[in-house]
Amino acid sequence: MANERRGAARLVGPFEGSWDGASGRRECRITDLSVGGCFIDTLATQPVGARIRVELTLRGRAFQLPGEVVYVDRVQGFAVKFLDEDAPERRQFADAITAAAS
Repeated sequence: MANERRGAARLVGPFEGSWDGASGRRECRITDLSVGGCFIDTLATQPVGARIRVELTLRGRAFQLPGEVVYVDRVQGFAVKFLDEDAPERRQFADAITAAAS
């Protein structure tokens, strides 16, 4: 069995949300959510390296998080790494993840 490389608390989901990229805004289902990123279940996709904005509600608060596509599965969707462009929003998101995981 492979060693788990991720250190952050993770929530399985699913969570309803959306992502906004070069092709416009799309509704999606978000899974495997952590303070560092998530997996977006969608038929529409973006290339690795694309910058997008992920929107979701967690514990009653809406979050808009900038991210970068780091992995694409043409059948299931793509993985996003959240970027640190808005530090206050990221701290509040991290608090929400920690609270939801406990």
